Amino acid sequence: MNRFANASLAAAALCVAAAAQNPNMLLTYSQSEQTVSGSGGTVLSTLRPDEVAYLDFATGPCPGVSAEKWLPRTASHTMLGDEDADGLFFDPNIFGRVDALLSNQMWTSPIGIENQRTIYWSVSQPIGTNISLTPFRPGDVAHIARTGAGDGQVVHFMRQEQFNMALGLPLAYGIDIDAIAFGPNFGVYFSVDVDVPATTACGPTVVRDGDVLCIPPWALTFTSDMRIAAVAPNSAVVVYPEGVMDLFTMSAQVTDRFGACLTAIGDLEALEIDQFGPMNTIVPCPGMTLTVPTLVYSSENGTGASLLSTAFGGSIHNTLCGPAGTSCGSGPTMGMQLGIRPASTAVGAPSFVNGLAFARTFHHVLEPQQHVMNVFPFGAPAGAIGIDYGSEHAFNLALIEIVSPVVPMSFPAFPFSQFGFPDLYAPSVSIYWWPLPGTWGSFPMV
Repeated sequence: MNRFANASLAAAALCVAAAAQNPNMLLTYSQSEQTVSGSGGTVLSTLRPDEVAYLDFATGPCPGVSAEKWLPRTASHTMLGDEDADGLFFDPNIFGRVDALLSNQMWTSPIGIENQRTIYWSVSQPIGTNISLTPFRPGDVAHIARTGAGDGQVVHFMRQEQFNMALGLPLAYGIDIDAIAFGPNFGVYFSVDVDVPATTACGPTVVRDGDVLCIPPWALTFTSDMRIAAVAPNSAVVVYPEGVMDLFTMSAQVTDRFGACLTAIGDLEALEIDQFGPMNTIVPCPGMTLTVPTLVYSSENGTGASLLSTAFGGSIHNTLCGPAGTSCGSGPTMGMQLGIRPASTAVGAPSFVNGLAFARTFHHVLEPQQHVMNVFPFGAPAGAIGIDYGSEHAFNLALIEIVSPVVPMSFPAFPFSQFGFPDLYAPSVSIYWWPLPGTWGSFPMV
């Protein structure tokens, strides 16, 4: 039986009105969570660990800012294609949780706007190589692009082999990148998911899952689009050992979802560079000096979705809407400070922040109410396939084509590609189309 996997929706919304952009926060949560806003009662209100959400502090009212779905798993599945060749594009197990996020559009794009094609991320389980011969493993940081080889191609920001080269590990050694941050003048900051024996620039050591490591700018060679082309051997440095991160975390005086003060980091789960924070001079070993920016990070112990900072010896990170966590003695960290609903009035959300990137982006998103529905040989009742959408624009045009079993090739959607998702998948725009008002809504597909 043929099935239509109603996943080829990521590029179907053309937002015809541009809007002024403000800095956003892209992030992932370790468990499924609910948006503060409820997302208009649509399926977009559920944020899953294999999806990316956004927070817009600059235009949203404070308090009450809501994390909203930005990269649904259906969009990722569409971009990847039918990797396991089972006739379905929807595959909730294809890459596991999104473990890390990295934005480099501010260094590469004249408009500096991130979209779902450009954001780099790390997977928690490897994606097959049936469509893209280039692997996407937990030790890689990459995204899915359309290249000369077609759709569903893996394009790396940095490969497992390059991380291993910097750590003095065998190139085939399996690592899992848990957090990453990047700036051309700062280098690559990262953390690994489990302890690994390494030979760094300061000599042999055991790299802990709570360490912050840096590959300095002098050790990196870049491609023209600011990806990592080569890494000097044994160039990684532990800038903040796990014990120091424990001290930062304890000094931040933040509570978990139950109201207990954090005294240790556990596993470092997310990293980002605070462009506006103070710099710190680190001497990781004799003869080496590094200028380290303020780092925003999350802890696996930071349930309730707190974000901490290395500034001032350890502090709660401040967003434009206030602290990203609750101070010790003031109750639990609930989750609403980062846009998700608490478990109850007394207990915060169960998640910690699993991936983080500061970015500028537009918000327009589609997700089917049912990700897979039988439509052949008997068809589906009119209106049976409902599509929920969210957009920051007053007017949008949705272009949909039902296809099975192959998603049509994408193609550029200029000039809309400057302001959002850059591609269209519908080769014929005459099959289904709807004008849609802004904010939240639903429409029937057939």
